[in-house]
Amino acid sequence: MLLRLSGLFLALSFISACSSTSPTEDSAQASSIQLETYYDYVLYNPNDQQIIENTHSLAMQLADSQVVLFGEYHSHPAIHLAQLRLLEALYQQQNQLSLSMEQFNRSQQTVLNSYLTNEIGEEWLIKQTKAWDNYRSDYRPLVEFAKDKQLTVVAANAPREHVRCIGQQGLGYLEGLEESERAKLAQDFTTDDPAYQQRLFGNAHHGDSEQSNNHFFAMLAWDETMAESIVKQLENQSTQQVMHTVGNFHIEQRQGTYSRVEQRLNGQKVSSLVAINHEEFEKLSDQQKQALGDYLIVVKGLPKRYQNKANQLAEFKHIKKQSNKQCKSAN
Repeated sequence: MLLRLSGLFLALSFISACSSTSPTEDSAQASSIQLETYYDYVLYNPNDQQIIENTHSLAMQLADSQVVLFGEYHSHPAIHLAQLRLLEALYQQQNQLSLSMEQFNRSQQTVLNSYLTNEIGEEWLIKQTKAWDNYRSDYRPLVEFAKDKQLTVVAANAPREHVRCIGQQGLGYLEGLEESERAKLAQDFTTDDPAYQQRLFGNAHHGDSEQSNNHFFAMLAWDETMAESIVKQLENQSTQQVMHTVGNFHIEQRQGTYSRVEQRLNGQKVSSLVAINHEEFEKLSDQQKQALGDYLIVVKGLPKRYQNKANQLAEFKHIKKQSNKQCKSAN
């Protein structure tokens, strides 16, 4: 989600599991990581500094985790491939599994359910939920696997229109919402989180800025709502484990959605799989890798988004304009 949020907050393995022919799959004990294509990835346990052989092996290590948070760089082919393979592997050892997704919000749950029960077709699902542009290429495989296995898919996120209004008006916006709309966002917010706030804004953060605080509260609206959605699904007796797909920023360093899930789990275990590109991975110390997440998925870095500042600023200006559309007060 971070790539999608850049404007809002500036202004407002290897091919694993089933493949036995992948060169990286056969080199799990190799001393160096080689990633030739955008479909190659390596799964890594930072606690013992060992490469994990494949997604089946990772699933075994995650067997006692009630919640598995799978971080992603949106539209990275290797990560989306690994998400599907891990979902398959988790299902094979625990069929009381649910899939939770950042990519749908609570207001879309009814439509999503209608698709899963074959009441509507995919095109109607995409149009009615205004699905992400990369739904067909990246998220369709996950949803179709869940549909085939009759797994629950949780539309976990907060509606964008409410998040945008929080970014403009602060948490006071929630007080004016009707009960049905208020239920689309988490009931509880933990706002005292300076480390997460600092990571979000970096050196640009000014703790006494009302605008900065409102932008942070908007970020929390996503984190808190996703966390609450995940844990509510665990309260359903048909679910013993939830795998949640989410933008990497939300779970790095066990902050954001990770910490909010942990707060609500009452001692149950949450585990993260955090994405990192190979160049960054090589620069981190063992301690830094451990701090980043419980497990890592190492991938080939995506192409540079902008070659010059002018192009980048033009894109940010467009996103800022969209994010700053006038928000009507809920009062």
